[in-house]
Amino acid sequence: MNYKGMFFKKINLIIFFLITTQSFAFNVSSESLVFLKSLKGSTKEAYEYAIENPEILDNFSCYCGCEKIKHTSNKSCFIKDIDKTNSKITLTSHSVNCPICIDVALTVKYLSKDGFTFKEIKQLLDDVYKDYPSTNTELKNNDECCSEKS
Repeated sequence: MNYKGMFFKKINLIIFFLITTQSFAFNVSSESLVFLKSLKGSTKEAYEYAIENPEILDNFSCYCGCEKIKHTSNKSCFIKDIDKTNSKITLTSHSVNCPICIDVALTVKYLSKDGFTFKEIKQLLDDVYKDYPSTNTELKNNDECCSEKS
């Protein structure tokens, strides 16, 4: 095969890859990518939101009792680790069967898209889940921290 043929074969392969894969701001570890592809519906949507917006979810509490396992925010319910050296995310399976974790992430996603401030969203979630154990996460960055990506 000549160089021109090899070049076009590589270009076609790259185009195919770009069309058939989801693009994230962070690299997802290969193990986590397999895990993510197994998810469906709102669970998958919440994990994808967490991957794209970890700095946003880091501002919000979780109310499922996960503070007992040292979670510090709703981000901890989805993301086990972010390796900043290579921007690689490793996911945790914690939220797969937890409707509270999913609800918090998707509430943040949709209310922020509807123009609510982080402070308003946090207050609403605190009110809804007032009788549940909380990670007691403080707003770190208010609304200036982050531009939502999905």
